[in-house]
Amino acid sequence: MRNRTVSKKQNLFAASRFVLPEHRELYLQIQEEQRRYVPPELDEQQQAEISEQLWTAYQEREQLRLTYYDGTFARERRGIILHVDQGTRRLKLQTDEETIWIRFSAVLGARVE
Repeated sequence: MRNRTVSKKQNLFAASRFVLPEHRELYLQIQEEQRRYVPPELDEQQQAEISEQLWTAYQEREQLRLTYYDGTFARERRGIILHVDQGTRRLKLQTDEETIWIRFSAVLGARVE
């Protein structure tokens, strides 16, 4: 039989006898929030470049490679802009697989192909 030591750094709760289940759940929840993706904030020049690319792709009906934040991760899609809704500030992107609505505020990058 091998005695295996568990360091606190490897497993904080296995090394402690006095941790309540509520504390363990809260600790794991905090760790998950720290690993969550946070999208970068774009300055005015970057927003202007993205806006220009979106407008060009919409007017010319060209393929666009769009990077956007979906609430959990940054995603990249390639497609054609079908509709721009100024009222709700979002655009409708037709990809090979599906049609999706994307908020302007979620767009992180755009490039006409």
